[in-house]
Formats: sequence, C-alpha cells, structure tokens
Amino acid sequence: MKTILYKQWDGSQLPFSLDRKDVIDKFMENIMKGMSPNMSLSQMFWEGFPMAGMDFRVMGLEEMLEELEQQQEDLFSQYNLEGAFDQPMDELRQLLTEERMTRIEKGAKPSPTYDELQPGLLEKLKSIDGLDFLNPDSKESMDYWKGKHDDIEELYEFYAQYAHKFLGEESLDFDQAVELMRQFKALENLRQQILSGRLFEISLEDLKEMLGEEAEMSMNILLQLPGMLSEEGIATMDKGGLDMTPRGMRTLAELAFGKVFEQLKRDKQGRHLGNAPQTGEIIPDSSRPYQFGDRFDLDITKTILSAVSQRHDLKENVSLDPEDFYVREREQLITSTTVVLLDLSWSMSWEGRFEAAKRVALALEHYVRTRFPKDKLHVVGFSTEARELRGKELSLVNWDPNQPYTNLQAGLRLAMKLIKRSGNRNNRVIVITDGQPTAYYRGSHLHIEMPNSLFGISPTACKATLGEVRKVTAEGMRIETFMLDDNPVLVEFTRSISKINGGRAVICIPGELGKLIFKEEIRRRGGRI
Repeated sequence: MKTILYKQWDGSQLPFSLDRKDVIDKFMENIMKGMSPNMSLSQMFWEGFPMAGMDFRVMGLEEMLEELEQQQEDLFSQYNLEGAFDQPMDELRQLLTEERMTRIEKGAKPSPTYDELQPGLLEKLKSIDGLDFLNPDSKESMDYWKGKHDDIEELYEFYAQYAHKFLGEESLDFDQAVELMRQFKALENLRQQILSGRLFEISLEDLKEMLGEEAEMSMNILLQLPGMLSEEGIATMDKGGLDMTPRGMRTLAELAFGKVFEQLKRDKQGRHLGNAPQTGEIIPDSSRPYQFGDRFDLDITKTILSAVSQRHDLKENVSLDPEDFYVREREQLITSTTVVLLDLSWSMSWEGRFEAAKRVALALEHYVRTRFPKDKLHVVGFSTEARELRGKELSLVNWDPNQPYTNLQAGLRLAMKLIKRSGNRNNRVIVITDGQPTAYYRGSHLHIEMPNSLFGISPTACKATLGEVRKVTAEGMRIETFMLDDNPVLVEFTRSISKINGGRAVICIPGELGKLIFKEEIRRRGGRI
C-alpha cells in the first residue's frame, strides 16, 4: 500500500508545480546560441529564467546582487557614523570623573583623568583595565564597556573602512551603529558568497530575510539545476563541469526541429502537397480521397465510414463507390546526399544569425536522420578553414572567435569530397552565410584577403570561390545559397553563385531562415513533415 506524507513546504524542496521542460528549454536555447553546457548553466544562474508552468520568474544571481547592492546604497544614503563612539567616550569620561572624586573624598590616590589616558577609546579602556575602582557606579559602567570590547573593536574597523560612505542625515548611537554594521556585513557576506560562487554556503533563511520569498525560492531552484539536468539525462557532471549526453544532443535536435516546424505551421503557405512518387513510408493519420493515378494504399476505416455516412437506407450490405475510397499518403524516399555549409565566421555572431543557422542545421540533420535514414546529410562548418561537424561537435558548435575569416571555397571543396564519397546521384549543397569570401586556397597555401573598401569586395577570394562553384556545378551538384545580409556587394556575389550553378539564391533575415529552407525541403520530398 502506497502512503503519501504531506508536510509544510520549508523552501528546501522543489515546488510540485515546477515544470522541468522550462529548465531544459532554457538550457538548450543557450546551447543553440553557441554556449557550452557550463556556459549555458552559468547564464541561467546569472540571468535567471521564466517558469511558465508556475507563472514565476526565477531570479538570477545578477538580480540578487543588484538588490543587495541597492540595500547597501540605501543604508549609505540614510545614515552617518559621526556620533557612533560618542556614548562610550562620554560614559568613560563620566566614570573616570566620578571615580577620581570618590578617591579624593576617601584620601586615596586619584585616578587618571580622561585626557591623561592614551588617545583612542580602546587604548583608554586598556590602560585602566587593572584599576581597582572604589566607586561602584564607575565599576559597573567600566565592566559594561569592557564587555563591549569586541563590538568596539569591530565597529572601529568598520568605521575606518566605510564611514566616508555613510553620508545620510540620520545619526546613530553606539548600539544602533553596531546593529547597522551587522546588517551591512550580512548583506556584504551574502554578496561575497554569490560573487565567489559559494552558493551552497548560503543560508536560505537569511536570504529570505534579506531579499524575500521569491529570492529564497529562486536560489533553491538554481541550486538544483545541475542535478535536475543530470536526472533528465541531458548532461552529466564531472570534474570539468557539465557535459552533454547523447540524449541531450537528441533533445537539442528535436527542439530545433520543433521550432522550425512551429514556424511552418503558422505559415499556411508552408503546406505543400507536391507530386510525391508512390514509394516510401505511409504517413500515419494522413489520408485523402482517392484520385485517378494514385497508388491504391487504401485507408479501410475512412473508406467504410465515408460509404456509411453517405447512405441512410442501409440494410445488410454496404456498396462502395469510387468517391468513397480514401488512400494513405506516403513519404517520398529520396536517396540523396545533402551538405549544409554553416558559416562560423565572426560576423555570424551578430543579430541572431548564428543561432538561426545552427538551429536549421540541427533541424535538418534530425529530419533526415529520423525520417529518411537512407539519405545522407553532412554539416560542414567553415570560417578561415572548413571542417565536418558531427555528433557532439555539431551540438556544441559556436562561431569561431579565433578564425574570423570566411573561406567558402574550402567549404565547397569539402562538400564535394563528401558527396563524391557517398556515391548518390541526387545531391545538393545548402550554403548559409552572411558575408563574402575573405580567405581562399591557392594550391595548398591559405591566403587572407580583406575587402578593398568598407563595402567593397575581396576580388581574388571571390574569384577563387566562384571557380570552386564552377567545379561543383560541373559535378552536377546543386547549390542553394541563403545570404543573411542585404549588403549590395553580398547580394551581387550571391547572384553570381546562382548564375553559375542555377540553384536558388535567397536573401533573408535570420528569423525566416528555417521556414524558407524547410519549405523547399518538404516540397522537394513531396510530402509533409
């Protein structure tokens, strides 16, 4: 028998309504932007994130720090410490005066006056520490302040460090100043714990007291993020931090595909039926009325329902007419090789270009791998040089900060090599870029050539690249170019590729990239996703 024990939530457990999908989606969104798993997690810690399932936004560490610093600034502007030591000094002066008078009255050796003692409150207290008081009130007062020695010493250090920042109009006595010091130090201690990453040392109770329940709940969620990602099988934690798992890579590709598919569903023009050859896999739950020439893959259920719904005089038998027939559609199986050339140069980091391009590459890879396993799709990253991106390298790829140039020629060469190796005859290259070539090979030697003006061209690099386009075209390979910048020079270069090869040339913004590529992909395969 299963027993469930309910108890009051104390902030240490995750709320029951916490939707882990929000956490995973945010983590993957950062990976899509080119962050490593560690960077993605750090960004979530630093900036926070919304939890749609809870109608709650997790506060990030940055927001917590800003709130702590604002509270400190509020204290600076409200209080001053000018009179923080007036009370102990006045009482010390008074007790010494009374003790001196008592000694004179009793004929004893007079005690030192306040001004005769060493400068400094702590020094004065220390110098009369061994004095045998004859006045009971003076002794009581002296014992009180001796008991405050640690507070006095701590407040002195605090005063020396911060007094010049407390510029408010409200003056404080000694006890109030000590309380202010403790409040400020608690804020500063929490601030330092956050800044140094010592998050597990933070008292959630103290955090709640200083920043409120939302901060306490947010910190509780943040602290459990690494374990949550590990439990979901998205990433594993080792000495080097987080590392993506195969399941995490699959999830990333599925999310990329889902994002593109969402765009297509919103766009009615994205629903192309096409002219599908009648071979391939039947698409579940997708049937339509039979038309002359269709392959006879009969949907029995819909066919009979159609016949029954149109006849109201049923007795024993149901006769079928041609208009009753429903057939299932089939996915087209195109044995082909596609190479996606993904620009990794520095300029791709602007305006969301890299994120959009990476999402499309992952979505295409997922689509082809899961729906058309006989086809081949390669992703080649190119910047100053080109390399094939596979598995984890594709999932975690980022634009190349150390190789900022654009060598499309090298990308085309590698694409042609991969296509030839496949042996398929129905092949194409998809180029996603935002710039003209600035790097090229002459023989085996790499050359860098910057544009001849701000909006000019790199003539030799462009010539070498267009020469490679001609070689690709001669091999019967189609090139589709998607340019993410509308600079006239880049538009003309893109047009030149299309003139030579005959493939599509599209100038688009990053937000439209996935839709434009997948529309053609679906049309080309003669079916729906």
